[in-house]
Amino acid sequence: MSEADPSSVPVLVEVRRGAVVESRHRGAIAVATATGRTVAAVGDPDWICFLRSAAKPFQAIAVIRTGALERFTITDQELAIITASHNGEPEHVTTVAGLLDRLGLTPAMLRCGIHPPFNQAAARRLEGTPPTVLHNNCSGKHAGLLAGCLAAGFSTSDYDQSDHPLQTAIAQVIAAMCDVAATAMPAGLDGCTIPTWAVPLRAMAVGYARLFAHSPYPEESRRVAEAMLAHPELVGGTERIDTDLMRAAQGKLLSKVGAEGVHVVAVPPCDRFPEALGIAVKVEDGDSFRARNTVMLAALRQLGLLSAEAYTDLAARYSRPILTHRKQIAGGLRAVFSLASDR
Repeated sequence: MSEADPSSVPVLVEVRRGAVVESRHRGAIAVATATGRTVAAVGDPDWICFLRSAAKPFQAIAVIRTGALERFTITDQELAIITASHNGEPEHVTTVAGLLDRLGLTPAMLRCGIHPPFNQAAARRLEGTPPTVLHNNCSGKHAGLLAGCLAAGFSTSDYDQSDHPLQTAIAQVIAAMCDVAATAMPAGLDGCTIPTWAVPLRAMAVGYARLFAHSPYPEESRRVAEAMLAHPELVGGTERIDTDLMRAAQGKLLSKVGAEGVHVVAVPPCDRFPEALGIAVKVEDGDSFRARNTVMLAALRQLGLLSAEAYTDLAARYSRPILTHRKQIAGGLRAVFSLASDR
């Protein structure tokens, strides 16, 4: 495993104003099957990167393994919100609150902290009322962790600590899914207070492909993937690329972003990729909007996994031109990498 050498990280996106390149975003892309075969790469596929919120499907697997879904009759909608980085829209808040109520817990048990809803309309809807912990984009995940603690008989007051047994179980799931040693995964503290782990970019891609094939936890992986694909509106929300990408792909792509320029997509087994596929993106400067979106959409299009019509529609929303304050087009973003797969 390696850290990125700044001098060798390739440019993935150019930002042009007129005919001049005004800025550049560097990073890496890794494409791999569930069996670990590298299909394509740009930059260093062994660059060690924190999963951040891209870990949520794996964290959900650990929750399922405690027996929480059966004990508390957790629905597919609630499982989807456990994997989510949601907008804090009413549907998201209501779903998390309903899960907590069934657990016999209050929002005060959530240790993720408070921030305003990601969605501007949801934030305006509060009308001066302070946001609550339920509006945190990770509140569903934290509710799921509490469900796992209750099902396994673990303590609930310190579930965010690195030595908590559920966090240990999550690390083991990530290691198994990504085919790395748990002892080789550097740990950090995520924005929502729980541990986050770093793995090579290639390993992220392998882990996501295993949501659809060759998983060490086949039943749990199936349930997570089905819930996310069935309820993409809960995984992100209005004007969120995870939601819109899964809708556009009509069940053929599973998408989950992470902070600091991380985005991972899983592709179910198909004629071209019978072993399933994972595509992992990391933007070096941490840009989680214009660059990350531009890179993933271009990668999917180059791999033939996104139709021309879907690409054009999504790029118009998530790789927007640079505008003046009078809405004149002043420039735009352009993906400048070539990602050719061995078809």
